[in-house]
Amino acid sequence: MTNSSARRFPANPPDEELRENYDAMRSALISVNISRGIFRSQSEKRGVVIAELQRELQELEADLGNEARAKARLHAMNSRLVEVIRELEATGDAIAEAVEESQQQSGFWLVRMFQRLVELARQWRAVKAKAAAIASETSQIGPEG
Repeated sequence: MTNSSARRFPANPPDEELRENYDAMRSALISVNISRGIFRSQSEKRGVVIAELQRELQELEADLGNEARAKARLHAMNSRLVEVIRELEATGDAIAEAVEESQQQSGFWLVRMFQRLVELARQWRAVKAKAAAIASETSQIGPEG
């Protein structure tokens, strides 16, 4: 296969034009070699840039994956914390009701109210322990997820 620059040179030049054709072919060859070197250099630079962009994309993909996993874990912990807070509120309300009822009662009812308060205090402590465990898990999540 010949390109346009090769077709401009005669296959069998006359003897008197040999030197002129040789010099022109040599000049064209040097020009083609320079162009090829420039092209190869640009191609290598593009290859390096493409490889760097691919590496950065892979890092970004990994970072986004880590962030998504961390957000999912935090969302799950937040859901559990909301549940614990609701339990704390319900237990606190029940304690307040028991105290209010005990103020209106006397005698045997006070013993039952005291027993109920003890039970509610245990429930309160259990819910607080659950909240502390979730808080401990949350504090263990680092920036890497």
